[in-house]
Amino acid sequence: MTSKPVSWGIIAIIIISFLIRIYRLNNLSLFGDEIDVGYQAFSLSQTGRDYKGNFLPFYLQSLAESRAPLLIYTVVPFVSLFGLNQVGVRLAPVLFGVLSIYLIYKLVLSMSQSKPLSLASAAVLSLMPWHFHYSRAAFEVTLLISLILAGTYFFYLFINNTKNKFLYLSILFFGLSFYTYNTANIFVPLLVIFLILTNLKTIIHRLKPSLIFTALILTLVLTFPLVKEIFYGQAAARFSSLSIINNPKVIDQIVVKRTDFSATNPNIEAIFHHKPGKYLTEISKNYIKSFSLDFLFLTGDFLNVRHSIPNFGQIFIIFLPFLLFGLFKMSPKKPLDKLMLFWLIISPIPSSLTLGGGTHATRLFLMVVPLAYFIAFGIIKIPVAKSRLVYSFMIICLSLQIISFAHEYFVHYPKNSFENWNYGYDQIFKNIPSISNHLYISNAKYNSLLPYLFYQKYSPQNFIADKVVDNGPQFNLNSQTTFINQWSSIDHLEDVKAKAKSHDIFVLFQEKDVPGDMDFSQQPLAGFTTIKTIYNPNHTILAQIIQKL
Repeated sequence: MTSKPVSWGIIAIIIISFLIRIYRLNNLSLFGDEIDVGYQAFSLSQTGRDYKGNFLPFYLQSLAESRAPLLIYTVVPFVSLFGLNQVGVRLAPVLFGVLSIYLIYKLVLSMSQSKPLSLASAAVLSLMPWHFHYSRAAFEVTLLISLILAGTYFFYLFINNTKNKFLYLSILFFGLSFYTYNTANIFVPLLVIFLILTNLKTIIHRLKPSLIFTALILTLVLTFPLVKEIFYGQAAARFSSLSIINNPKVIDQIVVKRTDFSATNPNIEAIFHHKPGKYLTEISKNYIKSFSLDFLFLTGDFLNVRHSIPNFGQIFIIFLPFLLFGLFKMSPKKPLDKLMLFWLIISPIPSSLTLGGGTHATRLFLMVVPLAYFIAFGIIKIPVAKSRLVYSFMIICLSLQIISFAHEYFVHYPKNSFENWNYGYDQIFKNIPSISNHLYISNAKYNSLLPYLFYQKYSPQNFIADKVVDNGPQFNLNSQTTFINQWSSIDHLEDVKAKAKSHDIFVLFQEKDVPGDMDFSQQPLAGFTTIKTIYNPNHTILAQIIQKL
C-alpha cells in the first residue's frame, strides 16, 4: 500500500490562511458576545460550571439568554493557556476557519478527483472577506461550517467505502452542528435529507440491522438534549423573537392595510391582506435579497457594521464573473455540482425566516461554501486559449482588492466601527486601582457587568456565590462594588456628589453621565481626583474614572 503524495498546494494555502487570520488578532476589541464566550469559558475552566452555576451544561446560561455550548467548550483550553484576552477567545475560531478551508479541499477532491478544482475552492474560500472576517472573531458560524463540511465529507466517504465508521463520524459531526448556531436546526435536516435521497440505493444496499441500530442510537444521544431547548427553552424563545411568524410588526402591517381609510370592506380586505400572504411575501423578499449583487459584492451587510467591512461586499467583486461562469458551466447531473447547488439554494432559508434576514451576514454564512466552489469552478473552466490572459487580469485585480481591503480592515475599520466592538472596556477596567472603599460603575451607556468580570478576571466561584440579580435602579456585585442602572435625577454628577464618600471610585461614561465634552483631567470635578480618562479612536472621551478625595 502506497501513501498518497503530499499536496504542497494545500499546505501552502493552510499556512497562509492561518497567518493572515492570526495577524494582529487584537486589531478589534472584543464585542459583547465574545466577552460572554470568554468569561463562560473561564468559568468552566475554573469551576466546571457556567457563571450561573450550572454544572457542565448542554446550554449555558448567560446574563440575557442561553448559549449554544460547543464554541464555548472549544474556547476553554485556549482561555486557560492564553488568558482572558483576544487571543484566548479568538484562537479557536481562527483554527476552525482554517479547518473549514482544508475540509472544502478534501470534500471537493474526494468527489471530483480534481486537484486544481479542490485547491481553487480552498484558495477562494480563504480569500473571501466574508470568511476571513468571521474567522477572526468568536462567531459560532465558523465552527458550524467546519462541522457541516466534516459531516458531508464523511458521508460521501461512507457512500464510496465499505467502512461503517465513516457513517458514524458523519452522524457525529452533523449532530454536533446543532450545538453551535440556530441556523443548523433548519439547514442540517434539509441537507441530510438531500444526501439520503440522492444516495438512497447505495444506502439501502449497505444498511444492516446492526448499522441501523448503532446509527439510530448515536443520533438519539446527540439530539436528545436539543429537543427541550429547541421547542421549549431559550433557543425557542430566541427564534420566536427573531422570526417573521407572529411578529407584532408584521401583524401590525396587516392591520394597517385592513383599516386603511381607502379600505372598502373588512371582509374584502381580509382576502388581500392576511398573515400567510404577508409571511410569504416577507420570506420571499429576504430570500431574494440574499442573492443580491449589492449584498454579495458591493456593500455587504451594511445594516450590521460588525458583520462586514464598509465599501466592500461579502465577496471580492473580481470573483463575480467567475461565479456566473461557474454556475453556467456546472452540471446538476454531477454529484458534486448537484450538492453545491442544493446547498446554495437552501442556505438562505433559515435567515429568510427572520426579521432583517435578507442581508444578515451571520445567518447567511452557510452560503460561503457553495459560493467559493462555484467561483473556483468558473476559474478552472476558463478556456485554455484565454486562460493566461484571464488569469493574469484576475491576479492583478484580486491583488489590488486584497491590498485595498487589508488597508480598510486594519487601518480605517477599527477607528470607524469602534462602538460596535465595545471599544475601551479593557482600558476602563484594567485602570481601576485597588478599591479602598467603594466602586460605583455606571450602566448608562452599556451593561458594564460582564466586561468588568472579564477584564478584572473576577473569580467565577465568587460570582456564582454572589447570585447577582441584574435589575432595579442599582445592584451590588459584592460589598465593595455597585452597578448603577438608573440615577436618581437627570443631573448624574449631582447624584455622584451626593452618593460619594471618601476614597469612593466612580466609572462614568461621557454624554450619559458626564455632559458634553467635560474633561475632568483638565477641569477636575470639585472634591474629586481624576484617575484615568479613556478616549475613543476619534479622540472623543469614552469614560472617566474619578475618586472622591
